[in-house]
Order: sequence, then structure tokens, then C-alpha cells
Amino acid sequence: MPADQTAVDIEDLRALVAEEVELPVEEVTDDADLAEDLDVDSLAAMEIAVQLEKRYRIKISEEEITSLTTLPAIHRLVSAKVGTA
Repeated sequence: MPADQTAVDIEDLRALVAEEVELPVEEVTDDADLAEDLDVDSLAAMEIAVQLEKRYRIKISEEEITSLTTLPAIHRLVSAKVGTA
């Protein structure tokens, strides 16, 4: 996916998260809490953030990493950052 694409596809994000946490894509639902439902710990959350930074050429702060609790939250953050890049 081109890094300069302004629209962030939530399905691409779902696949990225699933790959990072080694789960089937269908388990990464819109309402799944990453920590509680998918057992994403702080290290895995940081790895997800690193992959998002690489793919979308954005910067995610430590405070923002803690806000990445659901797929829609990730989508909102990445969309906002890509839109202002």
C-alpha cells in the first residue's frame, strides 16, 4: 500500500494488527479491546505502533500508543496523522 495514500483502509490496519499479534484477521474485530480481548501487551502495542509508523510514515508518541485500544481508535489516530502529514 502506498505510504502517501490519504485514505487509511481499516482492513489494512486489521491485517497489520493481526499479523503483529499472530492472530487470524477475523479475531481483530472493531469492538475487540486489544489488551483485554486479544492479549496485546505493551511490547506488542509498541510493535504495532512501529509498523504503523513505517507503513504510513508517521510518528506515534508513547502517550498515543496507550490510546491504541481498539481497531477504530487506531484508524482514527492514523487517519488524523496521515491527513496532516
